[in-house]
Amino acid sequence: MLNDLKADLILTGGNIITVNPAQPRAEAVAVKQGRILAVGSASDIDQLRGPRTEVMDLKGRTVVPGFNDAHNHMLFFGMQLKMVSLNYPTIRSVPDLVRALKERASTQKPGTWVMGAGYDNNKLTEGRHPNCWELDQVSTAHYVIVRHTSYHMCVVNSKALELVGISADTPDPVGGHIHKNEKGEPTGLLQETAQELVTGQFFPYPVSTLVEALHEADRVYLSEGITSQSEAGIGFHSNTELLAYQEADRQGKLHIRSNLMILVDALEEISGAEGEAFFGLGQGIRTGWGNEKLRIGPLKIFSDGSIIGKTAAMNDPFDTEPGNIGFFAADEEKLREWIIRGHCSGWQLAVHACGDRANSYILDCYEEAMKRFKRSDPRHRIEHCGIVNPQIIDRVKALGVIPVPQQHFIGELGEGFKMNIGPRRTRWCYPQRSYLDRNIPIPGSSDRPVVKGAPLLGIHDAVNQKTDDGNDYVPEEKITPEEAIRAYTLHSAYASFEENIKGSVEAGKLADFTILGADPTAVDPAEIAQIPVHGTMINGELLYRNDLD
Repeated sequence: MLNDLKADLILTGGNIITVNPAQPRAEAVAVKQGRILAVGSASDIDQLRGPRTEVMDLKGRTVVPGFNDAHNHMLFFGMQLKMVSLNYPTIRSVPDLVRALKERASTQKPGTWVMGAGYDNNKLTEGRHPNCWELDQVSTAHYVIVRHTSYHMCVVNSKALELVGISADTPDPVGGHIHKNEKGEPTGLLQETAQELVTGQFFPYPVSTLVEALHEADRVYLSEGITSQSEAGIGFHSNTELLAYQEADRQGKLHIRSNLMILVDALEEISGAEGEAFFGLGQGIRTGWGNEKLRIGPLKIFSDGSIIGKTAAMNDPFDTEPGNIGFFAADEEKLREWIIRGHCSGWQLAVHACGDRANSYILDCYEEAMKRFKRSDPRHRIEHCGIVNPQIIDRVKALGVIPVPQQHFIGELGEGFKMNIGPRRTRWCYPQRSYLDRNIPIPGSSDRPVVKGAPLLGIHDAVNQKTDDGNDYVPEEKITPEEAIRAYTLHSAYASFEENIKGSVEAGKLADFTILGADPTAVDPAEIAQIPVHGTMINGELLYRNDLD
């Protein structure tokens, strides 16, 4: 009986940032059966040591709650690891892109797909997208597709256009655009839903392929200190993605705790007793179904496109494309209907909105839904909430909506934002401080693979407010390292209704920790991104170690 009171594991000899305002720092933490048993001084926690207790000497390292990426695409990232990387700075021009793809094509059989991902037209020397004729230089015997870093558009070669029957006469699909030149010829650039004309050729992927993609991504996430993530929409690669997550977990290939956002297309009308009707998955499943490892998260809806891709729904035209105000990804009345039906059926909603026109409209829909059907703490989200203004932020606060920004967009995409929307709108593009000053919790997230996903990169950018070119982004929006850590831990947990079980180092919570080589709150802010991750623990089990002796 006495041994029942003893810890299975004690972490001691370090600096523990708890993210608990009642006890901000501690010297040691005790773990039992995957939960935090106690937090405190080294001497107090030592009283919980028993004959079977494992003791880890941190040797001065810093422990934070396990990082939680509140919006990313883990499956996309895992799948992209098999594609040709077209990221800057390796790829600086269209010829660079063609050479990289041509090298891959030389290793594949004719008639197969050559896939690349990660190019950013804003960073290419030409300042534009590649076109189908340039991709024909890669191969005319293969189908070629390259995904933009935003994943809101792609470019394909002429053979792929011919395969799916895209010609000068092909009309734009709802919520998408087939780009054509001055002669009316398709250039290969397919934006938003127009991509599905091509991606449907290799949909669905086998479950085994998806499981391996999750396995590969899982290893990377653990190396970056990530213990939880929210998959921002399942169903892009197959109708069996939920099954793939379950299978990866069953096979021991998925360690990261995952919340899965369900794309609205997957929902159906569910009839219950007389007069009962629900909008959900089979048998009425909605947000919250699952366990601490794998759980159904919000209902995911796309309202518009991207800022760097210039498809976001804007009030005013993009500076680099006069007349272009972007567009909605679906009919506005359909968006409104989905939001109201989802809210009335008990879902937490997560609507993608980047442009200021989209953000305002989604808030209108949320407000109408909440007035029509009263719910306590629905905690609806706006994914990205990219371009706002003080009035939009005040409405976010009044409605209790959670904005979900991507902190590392500042570094990787900041220069593109400044170019596409100008200084006036950049001032209110992905703000941080303005939310916190209004007591609006902001989660930490990456939208990986749109940008690199290591949480320390996002923390670095939120604190420093500089682009990767070393230029100031919006210095007025700087937050402190403590606040940035809270975003990537407790606020991300709050965004998923999980703040009672994770997000801070407190007794009773899950024993998920990230062990860092330095204290982000003590180093020069310019060095935060270089802090090494020495260990990642889930349920008190060390799943990743690096130079941890």
